[in-house]
Amino acid sequence: MVYATSARQTVAWTELIFQGSKFLSSITVKIQLSSADQVIGDLSTKRGTGFADCVTIGNDSKLLKVQSSATGVDSSQSKYEEKIWFNEKAIHPEKRIRLNSGDDPWVKSYCWEEKGVRRLKILPSKSSEKKYPSSKWTKRTKSFYDYPADAAGCATISDPSLILYMLSTLDLGRRQEPIEICVFGRKQLHRVTVEQEESSSLQVTFTVRSSSKEVSVEDTITPVVFSVTTETFSPGKDKPEAYSFLGLNKGIRIFMDAEKSLPVRITGTNNSIGDLVLDLKVHSK
Repeated sequence: MVYATSARQTVAWTELIFQGSKFLSSITVKIQLSSADQVIGDLSTKRGTGFADCVTIGNDSKLLKVQSSATGVDSSQSKYEEKIWFNEKAIHPEKRIRLNSGDDPWVKSYCWEEKGVRRLKILPSKSSEKKYPSSKWTKRTKSFYDYPADAAGCATISDPSLILYMLSTLDLGRRQEPIEICVFGRKQLHRVTVEQEESSSLQVTFTVRSSSKEVSVEDTITPVVFSVTTETFSPGKDKPEAYSFLGLNKGIRIFMDAEKSLPVRITGTNNSIGDLVLDLKVHSK
């Protein structure tokens, strides 16, 4: 079925922090959900950079921020940040910014439009510009990615990271029918199927933060497990791009605590480093 836009639950979290390790390396993923007022304030700070030319961000909009960091065995660090402004009712993206702050930094701004996605890529034109903020970088490239003809049946074109938000709005007390949605990756469109699987018990340990206190949770639950499978729409002459969800490319599974409506574990395979397990460590209300 197509994901419904009615009879949804309120999302029970404002921040999630997942951690995992691989080959003596550590990986941290922080996901934050902001209110409409914070969305507009955050957007206003980007004016003059070419980032504020999408559709108007309205009162039904929210901001999902994803920050990933990894520390290698040699103490090297890599950081990646993504921000997605989206309409809360339709869970439809309006704007996305991707930021890579490594040795070769870049910023990519995406605008969702009726017939495709518009992208502005900004990066330093010379090494001396790297020390300045992205608004001072002078190399800019504009691109437009048309939706393929066979995507006409898509009810909406979403973003991969919004799948986590979507699952957090479901009534997990009843078995879910398979959900089909269309999402735009980096340059191409993907058909995504989210399907509930059988599950077994899982031990969870995380910290719950509120405005007044912190509580440690240690429990054994039977999670609601969803598999995420993908198919790339016809890319024409281009090679199909790898689907990516929080750095995972395939074999993706999301484990939800039905009582708390929380994602507590995310597993899958990264094409470069193999299998990954990301466990919830911090949940903020």
